[in-house]
Amino acid sequence: MSADLVAVMKNNPNICRQIHLPAQSGDDYILAMMNRKYTVKHYFGLIKELRAAMPEIGLSSDMIVGFPGETKKQFANTEKLMKQARYDMVYLSRFSPRPGTAAAKLKDNVTAKEKQRREEALNKILSLTAGKNNQRYFHKAIKVLVQEKNKRGNGWEK
Repeated sequence: MSADLVAVMKNNPNICRQIHLPAQSGDDYILAMMNRKYTVKHYFGLIKELRAAMPEIGLSSDMIVGFPGETKKQFANTEKLMKQARYDMVYLSRFSPRPGTAAAKLKDNVTAKEKQRREEALNKILSLTAGKNNQRYFHKAIKVLVQEKNKRGNGWEK
């Protein structure tokens, strides 16, 4: 995500004001364990830059809960990022080992119950932030793009 790309989005009304910016975690140690090449500070800097250029931008992300070794404090950092980022949508997943990956060799020491609790906590945050974000559309007429009619022929799909 470069400043040039942000400028192109800002200056071209034909480009949708939506970006998917996967975070995966809000903790630098967990990001390093996931072999991600960015920090939370860098990531959140991108969000600030996008919002400064286009206050109306919609942001979505991906988050993984229960990565091997993720402590409650590290998870709290992800909760903090979720609150600060004010996402419109987040695709949440519970860690599960994938054969052939480096993470598959790590001890999956976060219980299924704790992964579920963490996922529910992030969903709660998302529900609040997305709800507040959606209020900006109340009582406004906006343009939409219809891609296709639904299969039953009795309505429209997004």
